[in-house]
Amino acid sequence: MAYLGNTPTTQNFVSGTDYFNGTGSQTAFTLSRTVGSINDIQVTVNNVVQQPNDAYTLSGTTLTMTSAPSSGTNNVYVRYLSTTTQVITPSQNTVGTAQLGTITNIASGNSSLTLQTGSSPTTAVTIDTSQRVAFVAGTAALPAITTTGDTNTGIFFSAADTIDFAEGGTACGQFDSSANFKFNSGYGSVATAFGCRAWVNFNGVGTPAIRGSGNVSSITDNGTADYTVNFTTAMVDANYAVVYGGATDWRTLGADGQANITTSGVRVITRLPSNAALSEVDSVALAIFR
Repeated sequence: MAYLGNTPTTQNFVSGTDYFNGTGSQTAFTLSRTVGSINDIQVTVNNVVQQPNDAYTLSGTTLTMTSAPSSGTNNVYVRYLSTTTQVITPSQNTVGTAQLGTITNIASGNSSLTLQTGSSPTTAVTIDTSQRVAFVAGTAALPAITTTGDTNTGIFFSAADTIDFAEGGTACGQFDSSANFKFNSGYGSVATAFGCRAWVNFNGVGTPAIRGSGNVSSITDNGTADYTVNFTTAMVDANYAVVYGGATDWRTLGADGQANITTSGVRVITRLPSNAALSEVDSVALAIFR
């Protein structure tokens, strides 16, 4: 059938009336349905039509009267004037980000949720029922992230709370469930990497002067050839290894042994190899491994 003007939309209005018994004290009444506006209902008390906003207000399904209606049976009734259900199918390419606004929740029931791209839609992202995300590799810049043991090329999850990296079928690295980082680096398999936790190179003559450092906040001068290297971030314990180095004509020792290796720093002294006499030198270096 042809129409003049716009094609009529499909709408459905369901009329209805709610009846309430006034008590002389009750002001709030619960409606049987939600309406969009206070103007979509007509409230009558003792056969007298009430003025919207002045005599009553509306919030969701709660009708609140300014004054409590008198006692009576069905002496308060509400007529629904405009409850409209409208179904509209938008035309292709007419819905964009402005129309969608902020999307906070997309439910897909008990199946995986997929996002597709291309003129012949191809799955790009999958969120499975265990809330795991899989990206389908499409370019070299974004390798696949899967939830399987696929160690071809990309990022995958070989076990719970574990992130793995692979290239050409060879395991390259891993963050395991204990927060350890493991890497291959040509050794044939991944193994835990024990990193340098702190390092410093300083001039020990006169006032100690740091040339370069990592995780070292300062050098304390305890006296001739006696220094304390202070860490910026403390170690988890004092069971770390200290590697010393520097000028070729001296050796470094931990002053008084293990007692001077603490979580906040390490105390070292420099001595001449010939007579073990304390001697300041211009090149002191050490590294901390844990």
